[in-house]
Amino acid sequence: MSMPHNLLSHCRDLGPGTGEFSLRPFAREQIDAALAVLADHYGGEIDPGRLVPPERETELRADLALRAPVLFDLANSIQELLESDYSALVLPKLGLAGLPLPLRSALLFALSVSLGLPTATDKVDRRVVWDVKVREAKMATNSVSTFSEHPFEADLHTDTQYFANPERYMMLYYITPAACGGGISTNRDLRCLRQSLAATAEGRWAMDYLTDRPLPFRIPAVFTETGTADKVEVTLAPIFGERPAVRYRSDTLRKGLALHPEMDTPELRRALDILNAEVARQDKLVALQMPADSLQVLNNHQALHGRTPFSDYNRHVLRIRVAESGQTDAAALVRAA
Repeated sequence: MSMPHNLLSHCRDLGPGTGEFSLRPFAREQIDAALAVLADHYGGEIDPGRLVPPERETELRADLALRAPVLFDLANSIQELLESDYSALVLPKLGLAGLPLPLRSALLFALSVSLGLPTATDKVDRRVVWDVKVREAKMATNSVSTFSEHPFEADLHTDTQYFANPERYMMLYYITPAACGGGISTNRDLRCLRQSLAATAEGRWAMDYLTDRPLPFRIPAVFTETGTADKVEVTLAPIFGERPAVRYRSDTLRKGLALHPEMDTPELRRALDILNAEVARQDKLVALQMPADSLQVLNNHQALHGRTPFSDYNRHVLRIRVAESGQTDAAALVRAA
């Protein structure tokens, strides 16, 4: 399978919807060019904390397309694959391991801008590059509210299912895998899931019941307007819909139903039991031991993802969520800017 500029080479398929690709190493001048673009737009030294969603999105993307075209072409290749044959891509070696962490964060941010519109993880600091690592202080006070802050199992889910418009793409860059052997990434392809549900009468019933039926997903406290534990916000949306095609996370739905008990009917519980049993099928699950300097990019509208528990608190992953921009033609971007 050939890609523009031979950036990506298909290695193998790892399971339903998941492909592994090797990446041609970045030339140093392309790295420097991308960092220079970010310095021009954000000013001064590269600080991941200052890389908030761009105010001049089109101009920034056009500058990257013009001055760091290899990065821009890589984003286009990733998008093409995630909108056709795959719901998840694995690049075992991104080639950034020798760079300081702030520069790696910045280059991932530049890649996300080339892919679409990176979004703020939290509404307070508006950080785009989010550290997925154990927050021991929060665990000590029992104030952890999201998978990205604890070492326990993360059940299969889609990201930001608790917002009205979940981002389409998600990037996960693995800095330090868990030395204990845990923290294994898991994926479940939506097309595979729907095919399995459609194979039985009860599966078809559950899928029909959960399609276009608004359900309450509670927004984790850290992602609310104030970011405090006493803030309660929910989003009403279906599990299966048109856009996104799927949104799901069992704990935010469970907490949302506790706030809206009138929706927690026997029929809903039956449909969710059928769905959960199918989601948990080990023979359809893709399990990934991601090495250091590897990148996984998912179509958040076409795949569920999760993680096994781990005991090594040094595990460190960077996450960026990316909304669609609709602008991928480099020449058109440069003209628009």
